[in-house]
Amino acid sequence: MPDNLFRPRVNEDIRRRSYYGKFIFNSHFLIFLTIAGGVFLYSLLGILQTLEPSVWLDLIASALVALFLLPGYRSLMKPADGIFLLPYERRMGTYFKNAGRYSLMLGISKAVAAAVIALLILTVGHGPVGITLFLLLSLIHYTVNFHIRKRVINTGVSIALTTVILFVMDILSLMLVLQHPAWLILSLVLLFAADRYVRGREYPALDWNAYIEHEEVQLNRYYRNVSMFTNVNHIDKQFKRRKYLDPLLWKPGGASFGKERMYEFLFYRTFARDHDLPMIILRLIILFGIVMVWMGNLYVSIVTGLFGIYVIVLQMSQIYSAQAYLLWPKVWPVDRSFIQKSYVTFSHKTVFSVSLVFGIIFAAIHPVFAYIALVFPLWGYLTNRVFSRTVYKKEQELSD
Repeated sequence: MPDNLFRPRVNEDIRRRSYYGKFIFNSHFLIFLTIAGGVFLYSLLGILQTLEPSVWLDLIASALVALFLLPGYRSLMKPADGIFLLPYERRMGTYFKNAGRYSLMLGISKAVAAAVIALLILTVGHGPVGITLFLLLSLIHYTVNFHIRKRVINTGVSIALTTVILFVMDILSLMLVLQHPAWLILSLVLLFAADRYVRGREYPALDWNAYIEHEEVQLNRYYRNVSMFTNVNHIDKQFKRRKYLDPLLWKPGGASFGKERMYEFLFYRTFARDHDLPMIILRLIILFGIVMVWMGNLYVSIVTGLFGIYVIVLQMSQIYSAQAYLLWPKVWPVDRSFIQKSYVTFSHKTVFSVSLVFGIIFAAIHPVFAYIALVFPLWGYLTNRVFSRTVYKKEQELSD
Protein backbone atom coordinates (compact mmCIF):
# COMPACT_ATOMS: atom_id res chain seq x y z
CA MET A 1 0.00 0.00 0.00
CA PRO A 2 2.69 2.63 0.86
CA ASP A 3 4.40 1.90 -2.47
CA ASN A 4 1.35 3.14 -4.38
CA LEU A 5 0.59 6.05 -2.04
CA PHE A 6 3.18 8.65 -2.92
CA ARG A 7 2.49 9.08 -6.64
CA PRO A 8 -1.19 10.13 -6.30
CA ARG A 9 -0.35 12.55 -3.50
CA VAL A 10 2.53 14.24 -5.29
CA ASN A 11 0.34 14.56 -8.40
CA GLU A 12 -2.34 16.17 -6.26
CA ASP A 13 0.18 18.66 -4.85
CA ILE A 14 1.53 19.44 -8.33
CA ARG A 15 -2.00 20.04 -9.61
CA ARG A 16 -2.63 22.38 -6.66
CA ARG A 17 0.50 24.38 -7.42
CA SER A 18 -0.31 24.48 -11.12
CA TYR A 19 -3.85 25.67 -10.40
CA TYR A 20 -2.76 28.59 -8.22
CA GLY A 21 0.32 29.24 -10.33
CA LYS A 22 -1.76 30.21 -13.35
CA PHE A 23 -3.45 32.91 -11.26
CA ILE A 24 -0.22 34.19 -9.71
CA PHE A 25 1.97 34.13 -12.80
CA ASN A 26 -0.53 35.72 -15.14
CA SER A 27 0.51 37.96 -18.03
CA HIS A 28 0.44 41.12 -15.87
CA PHE A 29 2.68 39.67 -13.19
CA LEU A 30 5.10 38.15 -15.72
CA ILE A 31 5.48 41.52 -17.44
CA PHE A 32 6.12 43.14 -14.06
CA LEU A 33 8.68 40.46 -13.09
CA THR A 34 10.46 40.85 -16.42
CA ILE A 35 10.74 44.63 -16.08
CA ALA A 36 11.65 44.52 -12.37
CA GLY A 37 14.16 41.69 -12.84
CA GLY A 38 15.89 43.41 -15.75
CA VAL A 39 16.16 46.76 -13.98
CA PHE A 40 17.30 45.03 -10.77
CA LEU A 41 20.15 43.20 -12.50
CA TYR A 42 21.12 46.31 -14.46
CA SER A 43 21.23 48.46 -11.31
CA LEU A 44 23.03 45.75 -9.33
CA LEU A 45 25.76 45.42 -11.94
CA GLY A 46 26.13 49.20 -12.00
CA ILE A 47 26.45 49.36 -8.22
CA LEU A 48 29.00 46.52 -8.10
CA GLN A 49 31.31 48.41 -10.45
CA THR A 50 31.62 51.21 -7.89
CA LEU A 51 32.13 49.03 -4.79
CA GLU A 52 35.35 48.00 -3.09
CA PRO A 53 35.98 44.60 -1.45
CA SER A 54 34.50 44.61 2.05
CA VAL A 55 33.51 42.19 4.78
CA TRP A 56 30.03 43.73 4.63
CA LEU A 57 29.62 42.54 1.05
CA ASP A 58 30.57 39.04 2.20
CA LEU A 59 28.01 39.29 5.00
CA ILE A 60 25.27 40.38 2.59
CA ALA A 61 26.03 37.53 0.19
CA SER A 62 26.18 34.98 3.03
CA ALA A 63 22.93 36.17 4.62
CA LEU A 64 21.15 36.21 1.26
CA VAL A 65 22.09 32.61 0.48
CA ALA A 66 21.52 31.44 4.08
CA LEU A 67 17.89 32.58 3.88
CA PHE A 68 17.24 29.91 1.24
CA LEU A 69 19.39 27.09 2.63
CA LEU A 70 16.59 25.88 4.90
CA PRO A 71 14.24 23.90 2.63
CA GLY A 72 10.99 22.79 4.20
CA TYR A 73 9.92 19.16 4.38
CA ARG A 74 6.64 18.14 2.77
CA SER A 75 5.62 14.64 3.84
CA LEU A 76 2.24 15.00 2.05
CA MET A 77 0.64 13.09 4.92
CA LYS A 78 -3.05 13.35 5.79
CA PRO A 79 -4.86 13.14 9.15
CA ALA A 80 -6.21 9.65 8.42
CA ASP A 81 -2.67 8.28 7.96
CA GLY A 82 -2.19 8.20 11.72
CA ILE A 83 -4.83 5.46 11.84
CA PHE A 84 -4.77 3.51 8.60
CA LEU A 85 -1.01 3.45 7.96
CA LEU A 86 0.08 2.32 11.42
CA PRO A 87 0.38 -1.36 10.33
CA TYR A 88 2.62 -0.30 7.43
CA GLU A 89 5.08 1.81 9.46
CA ARG A 90 8.07 -0.42 8.69
CA ARG A 91 7.32 -0.23 4.96
CA MET A 92 7.20 3.59 4.75
CA GLY A 93 10.90 4.03 3.97
CA THR A 94 10.44 4.40 0.20
CA TYR A 95 7.54 6.80 0.70
CA PHE A 96 9.59 9.12 2.91
CA LYS A 97 12.59 8.98 0.53
CA ASN A 98 10.39 10.06 -2.37
CA ALA A 99 8.83 12.80 -0.24
CA GLY A 100 12.33 13.99 0.65
CA ARG A 101 13.40 14.23 -2.99
CA TYR A 102 10.23 16.12 -3.86
CA SER A 103 10.72 18.52 -0.93
CA LEU A 104 14.32 19.22 -1.96
CA MET A 105 13.23 20.08 -5.50
CA LEU A 106 10.52 22.47 -4.28
CA GLY A 107 13.05 24.84 -2.72
CA ILE A 108 15.92 24.51 -5.17
CA SER A 109 14.79 27.30 -7.54
CA LYS A 110 14.83 29.97 -4.82
CA ALA A 111 18.22 28.78 -3.58
CA VAL A 112 19.66 28.91 -7.11
CA ALA A 113 18.30 32.44 -7.68
CA ALA A 114 19.85 33.61 -4.38
CA ALA A 115 23.14 31.92 -5.29
CA VAL A 116 23.26 33.72 -8.65
CA ILE A 117 22.79 37.13 -6.99
CA ALA A 118 25.37 36.23 -4.32
CA LEU A 119 27.76 35.14 -7.09
CA LEU A 120 27.50 38.58 -8.69
CA ILE A 121 28.19 40.24 -5.33
CA LEU A 122 31.19 37.99 -4.64
CA THR A 123 32.86 38.94 -7.92
CA VAL A 124 33.96 42.03 -5.96
CA GLY A 125 37.10 40.93 -4.16
CA HIS A 126 36.99 37.13 -4.66
CA GLY A 127 38.51 34.82 -7.23
CA PRO A 128 37.22 31.57 -8.76
CA VAL A 129 38.55 29.40 -5.91
CA GLY A 130 36.80 31.35 -3.16
CA ILE A 131 33.52 31.53 -5.07
CA THR A 132 33.65 27.80 -5.89
CA LEU A 133 34.19 26.90 -2.22
CA PHE A 134 31.33 29.21 -1.26
CA LEU A 135 28.94 27.56 -3.71
CA LEU A 136 30.09 24.06 -2.75
CA LEU A 137 29.57 24.74 0.95
CA SER A 138 26.16 26.23 0.19
CA LEU A 139 25.14 23.03 -1.56
CA ILE A 140 26.36 20.92 1.38
CA HIS A 141 24.49 23.11 3.86
CA TYR A 142 21.32 22.96 1.76
CA THR A 143 21.35 19.14 1.76
CA VAL A 144 22.38 18.59 5.38
CA ASN A 145 20.02 21.29 6.70
CA PHE A 146 17.16 19.56 4.95
CA HIS A 147 17.91 16.19 6.54
CA ILE A 148 18.32 17.78 9.98
CA ARG A 149 14.99 19.64 9.70
CA LYS A 150 13.32 16.46 8.46
CA ARG A 151 14.62 14.35 11.34
CA VAL A 152 13.86 16.95 14.02
CA ILE A 153 10.13 16.44 13.35
CA ASN A 154 10.48 12.98 14.90
CA THR A 155 12.22 14.27 18.04
CA GLY A 156 11.40 16.39 21.06
CA VAL A 157 13.71 19.17 19.86
CA SER A 158 12.10 22.50 18.99
CA ILE A 159 11.77 22.97 15.22
CA ALA A 160 11.86 26.76 15.53
CA LEU A 161 15.03 26.71 17.66
CA THR A 162 16.69 24.28 15.25
CA THR A 163 15.87 26.58 12.32
CA VAL A 164 17.41 29.60 14.08
CA ILE A 165 20.58 27.68 14.99
CA LEU A 166 21.00 26.35 11.45
CA PHE A 167 20.47 29.82 9.99
CA VAL A 168 23.18 31.31 12.23
CA MET A 169 25.51 28.41 11.41
CA ASP A 170 24.94 28.95 7.68
CA ILE A 171 25.80 32.64 7.83
CA LEU A 172 28.91 32.14 9.95
CA SER A 173 30.16 29.19 7.89
CA LEU A 174 29.73 30.97 4.56
CA MET A 175 31.28 34.15 5.94
CA LEU A 176 34.32 32.35 7.33
CA VAL A 177 35.02 30.29 4.21
CA LEU A 178 35.18 33.55 2.24
CA GLN A 179 37.86 34.82 4.61
CA HIS A 180 40.01 31.67 4.41
CA PRO A 181 39.45 28.23 2.79
CA ALA A 182 40.66 26.44 5.95
CA TRP A 183 37.41 27.41 7.72
CA LEU A 184 35.66 24.87 5.49
CA ILE A 185 36.80 22.10 7.84
CA LEU A 186 35.18 23.76 10.87
CA SER A 187 31.94 24.25 8.94
CA LEU A 188 31.77 20.57 8.02
CA VAL A 189 32.52 19.53 11.60
CA LEU A 190 29.69 21.72 12.94
CA LEU A 191 27.26 20.32 10.38
CA PHE A 192 28.26 16.75 11.21
CA ALA A 193 27.87 17.41 14.95
CA ALA A 194 24.42 18.96 14.48
CA ASP A 195 23.31 16.01 12.34
CA ARG A 196 24.58 13.48 14.90
CA TYR A 197 22.86 15.36 17.71
CA VAL A 198 19.48 15.19 16.00
CA ARG A 199 19.98 11.57 14.94
CA GLY A 200 20.63 10.61 18.55
CA ARG A 201 17.29 12.09 19.64
CA GLU A 202 15.07 10.52 17.00
CA TYR A 203 12.25 8.38 18.34
CA PRO A 204 12.53 4.66 17.53
CA ALA A 205 9.02 4.78 16.03
CA LEU A 206 7.35 7.39 13.84
CA ASP A 207 5.56 10.21 15.62
CA TRP A 208 2.60 10.21 13.24
CA ASN A 209 0.88 13.17 14.87
CA ALA A 210 4.01 15.30 14.58
CA TYR A 211 4.39 14.53 10.87
CA ILE A 212 0.70 15.19 10.18
CA GLU A 213 0.72 18.50 12.11
CA HIS A 214 3.92 19.58 10.39
CA GLU A 215 2.41 18.88 6.96
CA GLU A 216 -0.69 20.91 7.85
CA VAL A 217 1.51 23.83 8.95
CA GLN A 218 3.52 23.68 5.72
CA LEU A 219 0.39 23.49 3.57
CA ASN A 220 -1.25 26.43 5.37
CA ARG A 221 1.98 28.43 4.96
CA TYR A 222 1.86 27.76 1.23
CA TYR A 223 -1.78 28.87 1.11
CA ARG A 224 -0.94 32.08 2.99
CA ASN A 225 1.80 32.89 0.50
CA VAL A 226 -0.57 32.23 -2.39
CA SER A 227 -3.26 34.37 -0.77
CA MET A 228 -1.00 37.42 -1.27
CA PHE A 229 -1.86 37.20 -4.97
CA THR A 230 -5.19 35.39 -5.29
CA ASN A 231 -8.11 34.10 -3.24
CA VAL A 232 -7.60 30.81 -1.44
CA ASN A 233 -10.65 28.95 -0.22
CA HIS A 234 -8.78 26.16 1.56
CA ILE A 235 -6.92 28.30 4.07
CA ASP A 236 -8.00 28.03 7.70
CA LYS A 237 -9.65 31.37 8.45
CA GLN A 238 -8.95 32.72 11.90
CA PHE A 239 -9.57 36.04 13.61
CA LYS A 240 -7.51 37.80 16.27
CA ARG A 241 -7.70 40.94 18.34
CA ARG A 242 -5.31 43.70 17.30
CA LYS A 243 -5.58 46.44 19.87
CA TYR A 244 -3.47 48.85 17.84
CA LEU A 245 -6.17 48.81 15.13
CA ASP A 246 -9.01 49.56 17.55
CA PRO A 247 -8.86 53.34 16.88
CA LEU A 248 -9.88 52.60 13.29
CA LEU A 249 -13.11 51.00 14.50
CA TRP A 250 -15.57 53.69 15.48
CA LYS A 251 -18.56 52.84 17.63
CA PRO A 252 -21.65 53.19 15.46
CA GLY A 253 -24.58 54.92 17.03
CA GLY A 254 -27.71 56.77 16.10
CA ALA A 255 -28.25 56.89 12.35
CA SER A 256 -25.09 54.83 11.73
CA PHE A 257 -26.58 51.91 13.62
CA GLY A 258 -28.90 50.92 10.79
CA LYS A 259 -29.12 48.76 7.73
CA GLU A 260 -27.71 51.50 5.46
CA ARG A 261 -24.31 51.89 7.20
CA MET A 262 -23.92 49.07 9.72
CA TYR A 263 -22.42 46.68 7.18
CA GLU A 264 -19.66 49.18 6.47
CA PHE A 265 -18.63 48.91 10.13
CA LEU A 266 -18.75 45.11 9.91
CA PHE A 267 -16.43 45.15 6.88
CA TYR A 268 -13.95 47.34 8.77
CA ARG A 269 -14.17 45.02 11.75
CA THR A 270 -13.56 41.93 9.63
CA PHE A 271 -10.53 43.56 8.03
CA ALA A 272 -9.06 44.60 11.39
CA ARG A 273 -9.67 41.19 12.97
CA ASP A 274 -8.73 39.00 10.01
CA HIS A 275 -5.79 36.75 10.86
CA ASP A 276 -3.90 37.23 7.58
CA LEU A 277 -5.26 40.02 5.40
CA PRO A 278 -3.89 43.11 7.24
CA MET A 279 -0.42 41.55 7.47
CA ILE A 280 -0.57 40.44 3.83
CA ILE A 281 -1.36 43.98 2.71
CA LEU A 282 1.37 45.38 4.96
CA ARG A 283 3.91 42.92 3.51
CA LEU A 284 2.85 43.82 -0.01
CA ILE A 285 3.26 47.54 0.69
CA ILE A 286 6.72 46.92 2.17
CA LEU A 287 7.71 44.59 -0.69
CA PHE A 288 6.65 46.93 -3.50
CA GLY A 289 7.96 49.93 -1.56
CA ILE A 290 11.41 48.31 -1.34
CA VAL A 291 11.34 47.60 -5.08
CA MET A 292 10.43 51.24 -5.81
CA VAL A 293 13.23 52.54 -3.59
CA TRP A 294 15.80 50.01 -4.82
CA MET A 295 15.14 50.57 -8.52
CA GLY A 296 14.95 54.35 -8.29
CA ASN A 297 13.87 54.55 -11.94
CA LEU A 298 10.90 56.86 -12.60
CA TYR A 299 9.00 54.54 -14.93
CA VAL A 300 9.72 51.39 -12.93
CA SER A 301 8.49 53.15 -9.77
CA ILE A 302 5.23 54.05 -11.50
CA VAL A 303 4.70 50.51 -12.84
CA THR A 304 5.61 48.95 -9.47
CA GLY A 305 3.26 51.24 -7.53
CA LEU A 306 0.36 50.66 -9.92
CA PHE A 307 0.89 46.91 -9.87
CA GLY A 308 1.12 46.91 -6.05
CA ILE A 309 -2.24 48.71 -5.81
CA TYR A 310 -3.72 46.24 -8.30
CA VAL A 311 -2.63 43.24 -6.21
CA ILE A 312 -3.92 44.81 -2.98
CA VAL A 313 -7.32 45.62 -4.55
CA LEU A 314 -7.47 41.99 -5.64
CA GLN A 315 -6.87 40.96 -2.03
CA MET A 316 -9.55 43.34 -0.71
CA SER A 317 -12.28 41.71 -2.80
CA GLN A 318 -12.03 38.51 -0.78
CA ILE A 319 -13.57 40.25 2.24
CA TYR A 320 -16.84 40.66 0.37
CA SER A 321 -16.73 37.13 -1.04
CA ALA A 322 -15.91 35.59 2.35
CA GLN A 323 -18.33 37.53 4.56
CA ALA A 324 -21.27 38.76 2.51
CA TYR A 325 -22.31 35.17 1.73
CA LEU A 326 -21.89 33.70 5.20
CA LEU A 327 -23.22 34.51 8.67
CA TRP A 328 -24.07 38.20 8.51
CA PRO A 329 -26.97 38.08 6.03
CA LYS A 330 -28.47 35.22 8.03
CA VAL A 331 -28.22 37.02 11.35
CA TRP A 332 -29.18 40.42 9.95
CA PRO A 333 -30.91 39.96 6.58
CA VAL A 334 -31.04 43.20 4.62
CA ASP A 335 -31.33 44.10 0.97
CA ARG A 336 -28.18 43.11 -0.92
CA SER A 337 -27.82 46.63 -2.27
CA PHE A 338 -27.07 47.93 1.25
CA ILE A 339 -24.29 45.34 1.64
CA GLN A 340 -22.86 46.21 -1.76
CA LYS A 341 -22.91 49.96 -1.10
CA SER A 342 -21.27 49.41 2.29
CA TYR A 343 -18.52 47.38 0.69
CA VAL A 344 -17.95 50.05 -1.96
CA THR A 345 -17.60 52.73 0.72
CA PHE A 346 -15.30 50.58 2.83
CA SER A 347 -13.10 49.42 -0.06
CA HIS A 348 -12.75 52.87 -1.63
CA LYS A 349 -11.60 54.37 1.67
CA THR A 350 -9.15 51.53 2.33
CA VAL A 351 -7.75 51.52 -1.20
CA PHE A 352 -7.39 55.31 -1.08
CA SER A 353 -5.29 54.98 2.10
CA VAL A 354 -3.09 52.35 0.45
CA SER A 355 -2.75 54.47 -2.72
CA LEU A 356 -1.79 57.44 -0.56
CA VAL A 357 1.05 55.42 0.98
CA PHE A 358 2.36 54.49 -2.46
CA GLY A 359 2.03 58.14 -3.54
CA ILE A 360 4.09 59.30 -0.55
CA ILE A 361 6.80 56.71 -1.29
CA PHE A 362 6.89 57.81 -4.94
CA ALA A 363 7.03 61.52 -4.02
CA ALA A 364 9.90 60.84 -1.61
CA ILE A 365 11.89 59.01 -4.30
CA HIS A 366 11.11 61.44 -7.13
CA PRO A 367 10.33 64.83 -5.53
CA VAL A 368 10.65 66.63 -8.86
CA PHE A 369 7.84 64.49 -10.30
CA ALA A 370 5.73 64.40 -7.13
CA TYR A 371 2.64 65.51 -9.04
CA ILE A 372 2.61 62.12 -10.84
CA ALA A 373 1.69 60.56 -7.48
CA LEU A 374 -1.87 61.72 -8.10
CA VAL A 375 -2.23 58.87 -10.56
CA PHE A 376 -2.06 56.31 -7.74
CA PRO A 377 -5.37 57.23 -5.99
CA LEU A 378 -7.07 57.53 -9.38
CA TRP A 379 -5.79 54.11 -10.44
CA GLY A 380 -6.87 52.64 -7.09
CA TYR A 381 -10.38 54.05 -7.47
CA LEU A 382 -10.83 52.78 -11.05
CA THR A 383 -9.36 49.35 -10.29
CA ASN A 384 -11.47 48.90 -7.18
CA ARG A 385 -14.58 49.96 -9.08
CA VAL A 386 -13.95 47.31 -11.76
CA PHE A 387 -13.32 44.57 -9.20
CA SER A 388 -16.43 45.54 -7.24
CA ARG A 389 -18.54 45.12 -10.35
CA THR A 390 -16.90 41.74 -10.98
CA VAL A 391 -17.80 40.60 -7.46
CA TYR A 392 -21.42 41.68 -7.89
CA LYS A 393 -21.64 39.99 -11.28
CA LYS A 394 -20.47 36.68 -9.77
CA GLU A 395 -22.96 37.13 -6.94
CA GLN A 396 -25.81 37.65 -9.42
CA GLU A 397 -24.78 34.55 -11.40
CA LEU A 398 -24.74 32.48 -8.23
CA SER A 399 -28.14 33.79 -7.14
CA ASP A 400 -29.62 32.94 -10.54
